[in-house]
Amino acid sequence: MRRVLTALLATLALATSSGCLVISLQPAYEDDWLAWDPDLLGAWRDADDNASMRIDAAEWRSYRVHYEHPSEKGDVSGFLTIVGDEHYLDLMPARGADRGSFLLPAHVILRVGLNGDQLALTPLSYDSFADRLRARRALPGALSTVFDQKQNALIVAPTARLRAWLRAQPRDAAVWGAPVTFTRMK
Repeated sequence: MRRVLTALLATLALATSSGCLVISLQPAYEDDWLAWDPDLLGAWRDADDNASMRIDAAEWRSYRVHYEHPSEKGDVSGFLTIVGDEHYLDLMPARGADRGSFLLPAHVILRVGLNGDQLALTPLSYDSFADRLRARRALPGALSTVFDQKQNALIVAPTARLRAWLRAQPRDAAVWGAPVTFTRMK
């Protein structure tokens, strides 16, 4: 799924999502596991998808991410966490907005690769999760996952189990999708 960041915006309005996301009910972090990297801040562009995003500092070691794509735009909150040797950005609907009692914040987890002015964001592979769910085969490491009503792959495991599962996944495992690479805008 090449347009993963477009899918991130679907977490803002999960009720209108048509499926094809891997989302988690629980975050990939707890307060003690939050990290901060000022090198993520700034304006970024993905020429392949004609997309851009701006990452700004927000409250309590979080990031405010404004994303624009030709088909949609929006804002999400991001939290950086480190699991093993990998950095992950946990994105969720923008904090501070009251969405009512019946909407739950969902989390999209991206592996982060930052190399100078190149930012690679690698999502979990919807195809890998969906294939296992359809075949009723468990994911390696017993990560609890189900389809939601919109056919998103919904991770329902607690944070500690999610982190343990992430730690056990090799960089080239089939559970990872294709990275989306952004270049820092000057």
